[in-house]
Amino acid sequence: METNQSSMDRRVVAGLLLVAAGGLLLLDRVELLPFNLSHYLISWKTLLIGIGIIVLASRENRTTGLILVGLGLIFWMPELFDYHIRLSTIFWPSMLIGIGLIIISRRGGSRHNDNTHAHIFSAPGQAGVNKEDYLDELAIFGGGNIKMVSSNFRGGRVTAIFGGSDIDMKTASPSADGCVIDVFVVFGGTKLIVSDEWQVKSEMVSIFGGFSDKRVLPANENSAKLVIIKGVTLFGGVEIKSY
Repeated sequence: METNQSSMDRRVVAGLLLVAAGGLLLLDRVELLPFNLSHYLISWKTLLIGIGIIVLASRENRTTGLILVGLGLIFWMPELFDYHIRLSTIFWPSMLIGIGLIIISRRGGSRHNDNTHAHIFSAPGQAGVNKEDYLDELAIFGGGNIKMVSSNFRGGRVTAIFGGSDIDMKTASPSADGCVIDVFVVFGGTKLIVSDEWQVKSEMVSIFGGFSDKRVLPANENSAKLVIIKGVTLFGGVEIKSY
């Protein structure tokens, strides 16, 4: 499957980056490099670039990866080009631009833009019902509750930035043609509520975040009801639960 290949690509890239970083740090420690590499390598700006490269390995999130790499390079530019400017001056404008571009890129490729549930600067209220086969959830500095009821649920997208959403899918049924949920979380969280009998497969990339399945799993999961959760969590988390 293509998702399996993307997951393998991310692992290979992450492994190669760690090997390269370790090798360069070793050369730096034994003073075989003509400059202080640790200053550049051990930095949150370089971390952004590394995260972007890992995300680039995923064929579905290349725009997000390019934006993260670009942000890391922008934050390094004043020092690399000896341009004296306080980092705090460009930090939030650059972050807002980057987040905005990520949101636009995730919306632009959707075939079901008319059914987006957006929660911006809003508190979670009563759960709204989504009868569509696809989910498109956006939460920014706020949150929402959505209940999926489709008997042919094909998956969709969940984006949470400084916010989060609860997606109740207990009464839905995954499509036999495949059900893939693409999740992107930055400083936020998403709770996915599913049936105990669903088989949930994670292909998430978590950086300073996490993915947890807190269900009490039955002895035999229904392999016909497979849901693949993929995407990126950065300083956030995705939680699978059932009630």
